[in-house]
Formats: sequence, structure tokens, C-alpha cells
Amino acid sequence: MNKQLPLAVLTTIGIAATNPAFAASDIYLKGGIGWAHSEEESATIGDLADPPDQVAFESDDSLAYQLGVGYRLTKWLDAELSLSHIDGFELSGPYENDGSPTGEVGRTEVDTTSIMVLGLVDLAAVLDASWPLKPYVGVGAGYARHEMGRFTITNFSSRIDSHTSSGFAWKAVLGATYPLGENVSLDASYAYADYGEAESSLDAYEGGGNLQLNAPLTLDIHSHELSLSLRYRL
Repeated sequence: MNKQLPLAVLTTIGIAATNPAFAASDIYLKGGIGWAHSEEESATIGDLADPPDQVAFESDDSLAYQLGVGYRLTKWLDAELSLSHIDGFELSGPYENDGSPTGEVGRTEVDTTSIMVLGLVDLAAVLDASWPLKPYVGVGAGYARHEMGRFTITNFSSRIDSHTSSGFAWKAVLGATYPLGENVSLDASYAYADYGEAESSLDAYEGGGNLQLNAPLTLDIHSHELSLSLRYRL
């Protein structure tokens, strides 16, 4: 996990908490854990063949962790800086060599860390309703960093080395908060996230020798996420 990302969130929390320009009751801190499931994706391996080698990846579920700091911009709108980390999508699927099934399985693992700015709309405030359960919807965008592990094929000596890549990411959120105390509330949410494209290295090994791929193994990372967090309003 990139150490600069948590540092950025903690720095923002510190500035918000000590800046007199922010009303204390308008700031909240957030931390939680959840479940993430990656959609089935086809990955292309960048060799020189036409058609190229492919793997139809399926993923095991993974744990997801979240930290954030939010600020109430208006009666019904919050802005939130959110840091999340998905602790390893374990991906595997049938491997096709030059478009032909081989009966073998390709495997790799992807860790994804993201930092996004979200806009969250308080639906109870929009409807001027005094509900104890406060539903919200939101959308956000930012940056995702992928750490793809070594790609291997069962019963083959071939492999592709690990690699780190990054790019644009976005997320849509539906959730609700419920008060547990004067300053503490429970936050339950569902999110759909598009974390962009993860890439392997160009360095590979096959048939007893090293080789350079024409292009990396590429894989789009889309995730369905359920999260349970605590909000603490300063």
C-alpha cells in the first residue's frame, strides 16, 4: 500500500481539525471495513500472436478498508476525502493460447488502493424529513494504484512478472447513517467502483528463457462493495 496516500488523508484531517475557519460540528472522521467483489473480466496478454492470449478471470471476495474525513458544505451536501484499500483480489480463469482453449488456468492477484473526493447528498435533508435513519447517495472520482502480482499458468513454466500501475478511478455510493450517540453514527453503504486498468510487467519467462512482451497483461478492475463504518463528528 502506498504510504503517501494515508499520509495525505491524515494531513487533511489535521488541517481540518485545527483550522478555525471550519466549524467543528461540520467536520467528521470516518473509518470502517467491508467486503469487495470484483466483476468477471477478460484479460489480454500482450504477446505477438493474433489473436492474443487471453484469460477469463473470476475473483474471490476480498476485505476492503476505508478511512475518510468529511465536511458539511450545506444542509444537504457533504464533501468527503476517502482512502480505501482492497486487500487482494485473487484472480483465476481459463487460459487461451492464440485464441484456443488450453485447459490450463491463469492466476494472479491485484491489490488496489484509491483516494477519491466524494459528494454525498443527504436525502432526509433534501426532503426536509426528520428520520432517525438518514439515507444518502453520492458520487466521486480520484486516483487508484494497482499492485499486480506475478501471473502464472498451471502446468506451464511461463510467467509474467509483477508490476505497479495507476490511473483514474470513480465510484457511486448508496448508504445510510444511524445515530449511536451525540457525535457518533453508524454508516452502512453499497458502492460500485471503477478503479481503471491494472497492468502487469513487460518482463516474462517462457520455455527456459526470458522475453519481453509486446504489451502488458491488462485487466479492468470493477468492484461491488459493502461497507460498515463509524462516523465521529468533531
